[in-house]
Amino acid sequence: MIKITYKNLKIERLNVFALLIASALIVIYLFIANNVAINNYRKTSLQKYIDGLRMEIRTLNLELTDKRSIGFLKKAAQNLNLVVNESIQYVKISGPVAKNE
Repeated sequence: MIKITYKNLKIERLNVFALLIASALIVIYLFIANNVAINNYRKTSLQKYIDGLRMEIRTLNLELTDKRSIGFLKKAAQNLNLVVNESIQYVKISGPVAKNE
């Protein structure tokens, strides 16, 4: 009878050890699954942020293109009350400009 109790005790220890290992594996699995979910959420939020920045860049490029257009520059010149210079005069230089020594 002592041997049966000793075998039962060994089996009980083995069962407890197996339960502890199973519990540890479940905790590790939950930890890994949680980290995967958190990283997926971060990736999704960063992707949304990147998409927002891309849209902002497109909008800014469209504004820049509009600001560089001739029509916009003409309107800006009118709003600043600039006038067109009809008589452009250039300086005529006769003779050498620099002395060669």
